[in-house]
Amino acid sequence: MQYRDYGRTGIKVSALGYGAMRLPKDDEEAISCMVRGLELGINYIDTAYGYNDGWSEKMVGKAAKRFGRGKVFIATKNPMHDDTKDGWWKRLERSLEYLDTSYIDFLKVVHALSWEAWERINKPGGMIEAIIEAKDQGLYHHPIFSCHDSPENMMKLIDTGFFEGILLQYNLLDRRNEDVIAHAAEMGMGVEVMGPVGGGRLGMRSEKLESLASDVKSTPELALRFVLANPNVSVA
Repeated sequence: MQYRDYGRTGIKVSALGYGAMRLPKDDEEAISCMVRGLELGINYIDTAYGYNDGWSEKMVGKAAKRFGRGKVFIATKNPMHDDTKDGWWKRLERSLEYLDTSYIDFLKVVHALSWEAWERINKPGGMIEAIIEAKDQGLYHHPIFSCHDSPENMMKLIDTGFFEGILLQYNLLDRRNEDVIAHAAEMGMGVEVMGPVGGGRLGMRSEKLESLASDVKSTPELALRFVLANPNVSVA
């Protein structure tokens, strides 16, 4: 397993992370799959408040406990069901409960943040106050954001200087965020890539694509090699 710097946090994360959005439906199988990945060197698991109505967070928490909480970095996401301080706090508290942990390593403080939403929450009395208070209390360590906004708006969010990392889409079929990735790395942020195999579209065998590189055993391998060939990517 390769390990890469997560921006300027001083943390080394596995180049290949474990996305817990689509786990096997059986509890024990889901936990066993994640534990096996951790045994093989993965040290970063990403889930979210809304994945499977919280079941994903519960499974991630159990896998992390079984493997050893200090050996794995947990990331989850707080959705903006509302933009109130109270609502954000309640969602964070549920995530901590479901993950069965006293802190979250990497918190996407807003899931699918947009520039318009940032302008709305970043004001006195706004949700940003809860986000800052929770970090000051040690309930999470690193503020991250996930984003599906335009590359231009992602650049603006990066330039706020508030975040230590970004989660965005990037793959062989969609390279529009390449400049965003470079800018985030230049600003000292960690870069997480979602959808490295194109949401499954690169999961099917393609001899034409596989011919583009030597010693490639499968199309998914090619897809991952493409993403991880970008030196500005921290984890896929």
